[in-house]
Amino acid sequence: MEKDLIEEYKSLAATCARTDYSDKASVKNHNKAVGRMSKIVEKIATGQTPEKTAQFIDLLNIPEHKTSLWAAIHILEKLSVNKENEQKALSVINLAAQGDSADALGYQYWLKNWKQNQK
Repeated sequence: MEKDLIEEYKSLAATCARTDYSDKASVKNHNKAVGRMSKIVEKIATGQTPEKTAQFIDLLNIPEHKTSLWAAIHILEKLSVNKENEQKALSVINLAAQGDSADALGYQYWLKNWKQNQK
């Protein structure tokens, strides 16, 4: 079942990657996908076992459709992971935060807020 959740999560990341922000229906699909991704992570977190967590952490190795980036944020926000995996997730977000694009600035703010909440 969890493998199916992982596959669904990857599919939802692809939906988000295809978002056309000038199309209201596309944005609505994006928002639904993000909500479902969050629910999937909550399911994994509530029944957290090392195996389930490891399957989800493996998503950090999938750059297609920004799957690794979505996973990194969800890992840090919703899962209990060891320092090594925390650092892996942070490195994915740090990479996305480089530069001065709107997306990069958003990730810079996300990192700043996350670090403040860790104190």
